[in-house]
Amino acid sequence: MPADGLATPNVVVAVHGPPAMTAPHRLSYGAIIGIALITLVRLALAGHVPLGDDETFYWEWSRHLAPGYLDQPPAIAWLIRASTAMFGGTPFAVHLVPAVLLACTSLALWALAREVLGRDDAAAATVGLFNVIPVFAAGGLLAAPDAPLGLAWAMTLLWTWRAARRRGGPGWVYAGIWLGLALESKYTAAALPVSICLWLAASSQHRFWLRRPEPYAGAAVAALVFAPVVWWNATHHWASLHYAVTGRSAWSAGPNAPVFLGLELVYFAPLLFPWLVWAVVVAARRGLAGDPAWLFLAASGVPLIAGVFAASAVGAAKGHWAAPGYVTATVALAALLTERPWAMRGRFWRFGVTAAVASALVVTGLAHALPELSPRLLPPRLDPTVDYYGWPVTARTIAALARRGAHRPYFFMSDRYQVLAQFDFSTGGRYPTATVTGTDQYAVWTRWSELRGRDGLFIQDARYPRRVDLGQGCRSVERGPSVPVVRNGVVVRTFDLVWCRSFEGRPIARPGPGVRD
Repeated sequence: MPADGLATPNVVVAVHGPPAMTAPHRLSYGAIIGIALITLVRLALAGHVPLGDDETFYWEWSRHLAPGYLDQPPAIAWLIRASTAMFGGTPFAVHLVPAVLLACTSLALWALAREVLGRDDAAAATVGLFNVIPVFAAGGLLAAPDAPLGLAWAMTLLWTWRAARRRGGPGWVYAGIWLGLALESKYTAAALPVSICLWLAASSQHRFWLRRPEPYAGAAVAALVFAPVVWWNATHHWASLHYAVTGRSAWSAGPNAPVFLGLELVYFAPLLFPWLVWAVVVAARRGLAGDPAWLFLAASGVPLIAGVFAASAVGAAKGHWAAPGYVTATVALAALLTERPWAMRGRFWRFGVTAAVASALVVTGLAHALPELSPRLLPPRLDPTVDYYGWPVTARTIAALARRGAHRPYFFMSDRYQVLAQFDFSTGGRYPTATVTGTDQYAVWTRWSELRGRDGLFIQDARYPRRVDLGQGCRSVERGPSVPVVRNGVVVRTFDLVWCRSFEGRPIARPGPGVRD
């Protein structure tokens, strides 16, 4: 890996010291065309790729709009609701949200890189890298809270930089609005104020802002935008806070630092990830040496990255949690790759960069081709696409069996939100459903008294043991038929159906180990 010290005298302005304040440059036509083409590819895939379990769950959120939810803020739900209202309840409408958001995030990153570094080539390279890094590229098709977070994260940093570089104007207010929207997207955004304060405190040129009212006014605006989420939590026993701190199963799974590091090598590409880490180190060195622009890039990512790595030493951290921290690492790497002409680089350096980018393209390509490749290459027990394959037919079959087997008004139940969310999406949400454990978001929506006395058809994914004893909440329990999911003549998944006769209308506590009839 190359060391610091790549700058040469003819590029000292690009590397050391912030760019002079000039009028914002217009986005280049090449960048616009490139972003448009990539977005069109994603839109072409949007209607072809089925929704994953969590995506159908967020669609379920959009049917129950609220200022907050158990595990995340509401931005993704409101955006999905807007898209499905215009384009219908289809996979395309749901996937349209992240595709458009990633295009907007790419534009925001072009502006951020251009204004922080003062170079069009670094800005263009930032957009290119961002769209081939696997975790960011996949975010263009995955409808999850990370999609709106990415845009709001980039815009918060952009307006923070603008506000800090210009005296007067509404920059801090705009930064506060975007910070509030980031917090409305995902609680990970709480790392942003830490990064901003760290940069202001460490930068001798910008430290004076900590003694001025404008940044605090921006923070107040952010708090105002975020207030509905706080209100929802206050009226729901601080459910999100409790879930984030103690409710996630990951925290009871024990440390996973080696696994987490392995996931980073996949999510950011095995040969590109070390370059991103190197870029953060170089940005920190140059920043601490007195360059506020590079200090800004380092401070914008280090707190979150370090925090998640530390979390992996305590609990089971997920590979994408630190992704926003690598946004400015991507900007820094793009700047380092373009600060000297390619021909002036050594052969080993050029080979390393080419291999790193190629590894990102391979991993990203494989991720996008997964729905087509994994059924051909992997057995069903290892194939992740089994989770969302065949649901339209399976859901209709289960609904038909319920109509024939019910003795009275009925509803559908399960102990896994993933099962019910897929069932609800595939049936258009026309049936009452409930996860009878009472421990997830369905518990907030369920009107238990309206289900009392009904028959409940329990849908059990046969790959997992049942986590509730239905006998504790039903007058009687009857085994129903099984519904196989067949692909290419092979049963890849089975759903076992169990009738809960005359449901008692209350959550059924989990007994611990799974139970089977």
